[in-house]
Amino acid sequence: MPLAFLAVSLLNSASSAEEGAAPSLTFYPSLHVKFVDGQAKNYFLSQASVVNVSGSTMTDLTLRHRFPEGFKARLINAEAQAAFKRPEGFSESLEGDAYTVRLPELRIAEATVLAVELPYYGRPGIVSFPGVEVEYTQAGEKRTEKGPDQTWDLSKYTKYAGTLREFIKRYAGLDLNIPSSGDDWGFSNLAARAAGKEVTGAVEIETESSGRTRFSLQAGTPGNLRQMLLIKRSYDPARQLKATDEVRRFVMNMVQAKADFVLDGDSISIQKGKMGRWEAWVAETRWRDRVKERLGEGPSRWYIFADEKNGSEYIINISAQGRGVGLGKADLPNPEREQALMAELEGMVKSLRVL
Repeated sequence: MPLAFLAVSLLNSASSAEEGAAPSLTFYPSLHVKFVDGQAKNYFLSQASVVNVSGSTMTDLTLRHRFPEGFKARLINAEAQAAFKRPEGFSESLEGDAYTVRLPELRIAEATVLAVELPYYGRPGIVSFPGVEVEYTQAGEKRTEKGPDQTWDLSKYTKYAGTLREFIKRYAGLDLNIPSSGDDWGFSNLAARAAGKEVTGAVEIETESSGRTRFSLQAGTPGNLRQMLLIKRSYDPARQLKATDEVRRFVMNMVQAKADFVLDGDSISIQKGKMGRWEAWVAETRWRDRVKERLGEGPSRWYIFADEKNGSEYIINISAQGRGVGLGKADLPNPEREQALMAELEGMVKSLRVL
């Protein structure tokens, strides 16, 4: 189911296997900003996607991600790890400042993700993160590559003493109730996934000079997963949707062909409804995972409305996954759980206020 960055060098590796050789791996490191449930405290979820771009399979891989002083990595739970659909033979370990993953193989154009929670202590500012180190075998030869180091200014987050709700107020100009239900809410890469893109850098609220604002939120793990995507853009009367077929095309186009999930266009239901003081188009459908026996499917609801007074248009999506993850769970319907998760998300949408 998206800066305060001093420099983000992109993102091809420097190979140590052969001077001047084309890189065999591409790296996409990111830090998702998360907030402790019910507390004015944040931390990061570190995700580094590594893609085999070499044109042939790699075997016997060891991938190692080291973290600088001021950060203490911790393993994510088994349900969250399973969402990456790890192959048989996958293992992970955490020793000192190094998180290590071992894989039996990485096929052509296949990606793997190194993911850990990353609390910090003190108030780190400008921080250099070492690139991911990879050892692998290819064509009978042992090879090594290393992703680029990243230097990031994290002071926007480490010096911030407030809740997620207050963060959204300050940087998006919106008030949104964040439920306190035992799970940590944070920013996710849902918007990038829908566009079929990898994310790099800080994953939080994106703003553009045009006035466009975009962010996505997530809480929970498969079986209890809730997601919200919110886009605010300038109001344009010529762009307003006038009929259900226009709404259907608009919603379906929000998820690109390269995304790792699809929307069910055949069962989509569209009607007009009330969104606070606004009239909104509301589209109900289901999302489906493209990866077999991973996340399965779940409900997806879209709200599209304009605030002419403030010159803005809003697109909001809420989605849930209540089935669990993997073989025997992803294909097992759980409508009661989905309904409860969507009710919580709908409460968030209805709480929206423009500041």
